[in-house]
Amino acid sequence: MRAAILQRDPVRIEMDEVVIPRPGAGEVRLRVAGCGACHSDLHKIEGHFGVEPPFVFGHEVSGIVDAVGEGVEGFAPGDAVVCSFLVPCGVCRECAAGRDDNCLAFRAHMQGDGLGYAGQPRAFWPDGETLRVTGVGGFAEYAVVPVAGVFHLPDGVSVMDAAVLGCAGITGFGAVHRGAQLQPGEHAVVIAAGGVGLCVIAAAAYAGAATLIAADVRDEPLELARTFGATAVVNSRQDDLVAAVLAATDGAGADVVFDTVGTPGTVRQAIAATRIGGRVVVTGLASEELPIPMTDVVRRRIRIVGSYAAVTRQDMPRLLEVVAAGRLDPTALISMRRPLDAIDECFTALQRGEVTGRALVEVAAG
Repeated sequence: MRAAILQRDPVRIEMDEVVIPRPGAGEVRLRVAGCGACHSDLHKIEGHFGVEPPFVFGHEVSGIVDAVGEGVEGFAPGDAVVCSFLVPCGVCRECAAGRDDNCLAFRAHMQGDGLGYAGQPRAFWPDGETLRVTGVGGFAEYAVVPVAGVFHLPDGVSVMDAAVLGCAGITGFGAVHRGAQLQPGEHAVVIAAGGVGLCVIAAAAYAGAATLIAADVRDEPLELARTFGATAVVNSRQDDLVAAVLAATDGAGADVVFDTVGTPGTVRQAIAATRIGGRVVVTGLASEELPIPMTDVVRRRIRIVGSYAAVTRQDMPRLLEVVAAGRLDPTALISMRRPLDAIDECFTALQRGEVTGRALVEVAAG
């Protein structure tokens, strides 16, 4: 099969031929339809590897089931599915306690050493040499995924476009329902209306937020944010976000501010825009140290919550119910499409800040 391989010295993406993987016990193989180009992948391209290159990467994946491994029930070849980027093993102490997003096997292997949960190789070069895979390995024509991370798509949802639900969708849903535990009638702010931010907006609107302010430095994402459920928008390059939030909440501040960037500047904004006793939920993975105004945080009893994903086995079905209800359209999230051979164009545009929503690599169309 064809796969995008991240190399080093220099860091680059190369298309190459690798062996089609075989599903093991408890695994599903799918013919990849689409794979989203996420900032987490861009971090790898910028040299924050985690797994030692070379490796297959890509974690926001959808496709058609091609084969199932021993012991897999409920899936058959031909099923249209979406994968969660965070695939719980289901048996470690964190999974057993219902904390899928802390899965020890996922962190050690799929994110850590690029191997399977039992430490087995996940892909091979044609000469038989092991090739590591980070995440789901969706920038390839086939991917093998543990069944706990695979979910049937509702009727009428584009198999190709559903890929963006696997990271942006589930991360946004988890931030609202797990990180913030948003209640109907609360006032919320979302900093940055990118792929994750738009999904946070959709989930918060569906959860009943009374006021839902979207902030970004570009007008295009803000216009899109309105269609996802934002009740107001602020271009924070032109206007004072904190002042706008205070004005919209009678001077109290928001009950919860979602920071989908996670830089020192956005975190400070989020804290300043939050009411006494409110929450700041951070999903952004910016690789920077954060100086936090602790006096302000302590005196105003603000909770800062890191939100990585969700409880996959419970929350992905709930997210797909939101999609089936027409409250989150994955197609509307996508502003750029390229075939697998042109994957570099997606990441160049992402790096330049030219992507509104999500860029999608159409693997099956490559």
